[in-house]
Amino acid sequence: MKQLLLFIAAFLFLLPNVAEGQVLPFTHYTPGNELNPLPSAEVTQVYQDSQGYIWFAIYSSGVARYDGVSLETYGLDDGLADLYAWDITEDPAGRLWVSSNAGIVVTEKPIGSYETGEKVHFTRKIGDTELVNVAVNHNRLTSDNDGAIWVGTESLGLIRYQFASSERVVSDTISTTGNHSDQNLAVRSLVARSDGSVWAAILGGELLKIRDGEVTDIYSTGSPLNINSLFESPDGTLWGGEQSGSVWKLNEDPEEPEFIFSNSISTSNIPGITSASDGTLWISSEGSGLQNIDPVTGQLIASYTRANGLLSEVIYNVIEDRENNIWVAQSGGVSKLRYNYKAFKNFTAISYAGERPVLPSASVNSVLPSSDQSNPCRIWAGTSEGGVACIDENFSSQYIQLEDGLSGSWVNGLAYDPSGRVWMGTNRGLNSLSFPGTSPLEEAVSSNEISVFDTPSVMSSYRANSILAVDKLLIREKPGEEATIESIWFPAYQAVYSVIGDKLYALDMESGLPPAIFHSTAFDDEGFLWVGTRDRGIYRSIEPLTLETLVQNERSDQPTILFEPWWSADTGAPSNQIEKMLWHSGSMWVGTPVGLAVVDAKTKNINRLITTANGLSANNVTSFAESPVTGNIWAGTNQGLAEIESQSGRVLDTVTRLDGLVDNEVWYYGSVQFDSDGNLYFGTAKGISRYNPAADIKNDMPPGLKLTNFTSENIEGEKNEFVFEYAALSFSNERQIRYQTRLLGFYNEWSPLKSDTRINYTNLSAYFFPKAYTFEAVAVNENGVRSAEPLSYTFMVNPPAALSWWAFLIYFTVIGLGIFGVDRVQRARLLKKEREAAYIRETELKAEAAIAKSNAAESQAKALQAENDLKAAELEKARELEIAYHELKSTQKRLIQAEKMASLGRLSTGIAHEIKNPLNFINNFSEISRELVDELKTAIENSDQDEIEYILKSLSFNTQKIDEHGKRADSIVKSMMQHSRGGKGEFENSDLNQIIQKFTELAYHGKKSQISGLDVVIHTELDHSIPPVSIIPQKIGQVLQNILENAIDSTWTHRKNLNGEYTPEIHVLSRSNDTHVEIVISDNGPGISGTIREKIFEPFFTTKPTGEGTGLGLSLSYNFITEIHNGKLELAESDLGGAAFIISLPIGNKNIGA
Repeated sequence: MKQLLLFIAAFLFLLPNVAEGQVLPFTHYTPGNELNPLPSAEVTQVYQDSQGYIWFAIYSSGVARYDGVSLETYGLDDGLADLYAWDITEDPAGRLWVSSNAGIVVTEKPIGSYETGEKVHFTRKIGDTELVNVAVNHNRLTSDNDGAIWVGTESLGLIRYQFASSERVVSDTISTTGNHSDQNLAVRSLVARSDGSVWAAILGGELLKIRDGEVTDIYSTGSPLNINSLFESPDGTLWGGEQSGSVWKLNEDPEEPEFIFSNSISTSNIPGITSASDGTLWISSEGSGLQNIDPVTGQLIASYTRANGLLSEVIYNVIEDRENNIWVAQSGGVSKLRYNYKAFKNFTAISYAGERPVLPSASVNSVLPSSDQSNPCRIWAGTSEGGVACIDENFSSQYIQLEDGLSGSWVNGLAYDPSGRVWMGTNRGLNSLSFPGTSPLEEAVSSNEISVFDTPSVMSSYRANSILAVDKLLIREKPGEEATIESIWFPAYQAVYSVIGDKLYALDMESGLPPAIFHSTAFDDEGFLWVGTRDRGIYRSIEPLTLETLVQNERSDQPTILFEPWWSADTGAPSNQIEKMLWHSGSMWVGTPVGLAVVDAKTKNINRLITTANGLSANNVTSFAESPVTGNIWAGTNQGLAEIESQSGRVLDTVTRLDGLVDNEVWYYGSVQFDSDGNLYFGTAKGISRYNPAADIKNDMPPGLKLTNFTSENIEGEKNEFVFEYAALSFSNERQIRYQTRLLGFYNEWSPLKSDTRINYTNLSAYFFPKAYTFEAVAVNENGVRSAEPLSYTFMVNPPAALSWWAFLIYFTVIGLGIFGVDRVQRARLLKKEREAAYIRETELKAEAAIAKSNAAESQAKALQAENDLKAAELEKARELEIAYHELKSTQKRLIQAEKMASLGRLSTGIAHEIKNPLNFINNFSEISRELVDELKTAIENSDQDEIEYILKSLSFNTQKIDEHGKRADSIVKSMMQHSRGGKGEFENSDLNQIIQKFTELAYHGKKSQISGLDVVIHTELDHSIPPVSIIPQKIGQVLQNILENAIDSTWTHRKNLNGEYTPEIHVLSRSNDTHVEIVISDNGPGISGTIREKIFEPFFTTKPTGEGTGLGLSLSYNFITEIHNGKLELAESDLGGAAFIISLPIGNKNIGA
């Protein structure tokens, strides 16, 4: 035994930790969760019952049931014997059993028998039989094939409970004395096997095989160490885990049984073994984390600890649920791995357990997968502020930083050249790393010997401006020839560098490029080089660019102009900011902040502009790459990854942090890369995700929908209310589950997909007799799979007493009797009246003449008096109305002035933000110019003519930029002064798009200064063919500002109401026809209801809380457009789902409001 332990220890020392460095995409359930926090952190078991619910055994807090929506805790009041729960199991009849330090309890009935809304209750007694009330610890509870429950105790042996009927149980006891004791020994673990036998491990390391209630065999591993877990794998093999960390399987050869030990690296107790759907075994340990082993060979596949994202190294239990999600019960809570976790491997700059992080900095600008065997690095990561990380095959890393000779700590580009050098583009210049067999280029200005994972290498620096990205391209060797050679291109600040062979080339303003910041380069199929800029669109070579052209240009005293402006916002581009370019499928794919454009190289037409409207999660396509396996494009945005079909441009799939990425936000131009096997590397603000699309299996299991609660209430006043709560027992991605509901008998159509798990119906009608309604619901999981059958619940609605059948019978009877009685009385009265009428008719006729004369005179006098009183009252009312009218006009003037001043204040806030940018530019360029002057003096003293010319050129560029941004600040101030003059203003022929752009930015920045954390996406789609329009700019600006601020308030409030499950968007569009120009402002907010639409343009009408709005913004805007500009301001439905305002202005406007 001693030799065996020494061998295991030696093996553990030599065995690599194959999961080192990678962070698994765990979802954690802890007491610190905002939603459904656990009552305490020590979770000893996770269990899924036959209904699909997930149960947690929580040490010190009882048990809890989770349905994917809410967590329900069960304690002493619910029948538990003790709060220190250990195990949960379900017998074949559907009863749930729980063990604890005070014995065992069982549900009062099968869990499937509980009614909707009825809470599960436990009992310590079945019929007349009291269940055991001594401590039953971990792994001491199991159910055999016959439905009997087996309980292992410390000193009472094995207790077996067999059901004689649903209400009566019979118990017996099996001795656990073993071979070496005359007293019952403590049971350490139990397992019921498929052959009908039950195996018990007892104190001292012995195994008892029990069949038909009798111990038939006793086995020993040869070690006195306790076996604290037993498990039968799907192939019928018995596995055991010992307190020392050893794991074995039993060869049950009747002639020579053998315990075969596996290569476990655990040195602590093994409390659990379970199988996975892929055929491997999960081994839990109380101190060494989680292991995954091959049950055939016994070899370790992977091991996971806190460094890989677990909450703790103390693991009690692992299960795989119906959807193949992995649940880990541990000290600290519960961790879950989604069924597709193997598709994701994450690397971060976080130290989870005191270990050195894989990355030196969280933000990853560029990634370079490597299959080059000449160096130990399998992944290169360029970070922000942390330099480069070389990650080896074991996911350990070495940092390469400034002290190693790296030019700058921001590494924006990484690439291999054909010789095996690694090129690193930084914010301070260019570096190459040469491994044995390669050497730096002649242009290197310095070199430094370093060691990378004990491999000698040379870090060299080259004179270059700040590098923004790297592109690996094929360049033609000579004009007119098809032969190509591999080249590396480095877009940089005011220059583009390339490495071809062993030569470094530079292209700049002398070659026809603008003084700009360059982001990307790409060759088309004819050999033209495209160069993307930050703010100048795309420049393209005038002729196909070849290596021969570069060589000739390098040798010439007067370099040839090689480039010309080719595509910008003025010639049809959606934006002048070009993020990334890739020649693919006969077109140039161009990433911009407003979408991914597929451009025809000959016509410059945009064949497709792929945006959120086509399925992208966000429009800013910063980095993208082609899959070597499928040929599809994968684009990185601030909302994760999107797969795009090459031929159709259709978005096939999106992948986000909810699926397993370390983060959603793409970080820089080199953040999306593929290796040759089709693995995608995604650099984000929080690390790197390695994603294997082929391993990203889909969840095809229909969600099992449960009605968790139903309440009904009759409300005073003949009203009713019915509330339904439901949950899809789908746990792979609870936040992406969507539901549809309907109420048959009320509305038979399915509702739109929604995330709500609660719905209420009020005032359901029923007349004469009770009416049946049927509530139905379906769930749709994250992959679009619907419930196999809808959840259905039928209930009756009774009519109010006043509308029941017997009430109407009473009504008709009473009405009939009443009509009969009234008829009889009326007949008698008529006869009496006719007799009396005959007697007095003659007398009445005589008196009528005299009375008529008197009444006529009196009536005439009263009429005159009434007319006089009416006129006096009307006169008094008119005086009161006149006073009220003057007061109202005065109040309106004050409110209108207040609204104008508020608008001016908001404008000023936006102006302050806008003017800050050019002032920062002026300060920065001024500071650089002062430094250049000092360098110029030094160069003059050294007579360095090349340096003098370079500095003079830079000074010229800087002064140009100072002048440019100074004029921009001046224009902003003039715009502010013009807005502040007030009054009617004067009509001017104005660039409407410029006004839209300016006031859109002012409205957003004004609101951003008022609202902390404001994040609203505003898209502008402006028709650049719109001619100048005669308008009063400040009035139109005020209208735009009012509408945009209302849209921002509406969408942001909607986002807060939805708890962040929504991205606010506003679209601003301009268009024109022969007679009018239109501005359309639309959003994806909650919209405007029909009752409000009729009042939206009325003065003083507002939906905002008291004190937050005057109600004059839209009223004034309506007057400015309709009365002053003879235009239209209309409210319409938005394609985005919210509200849309359409401003229509006549093109031939000629001082209409003057």
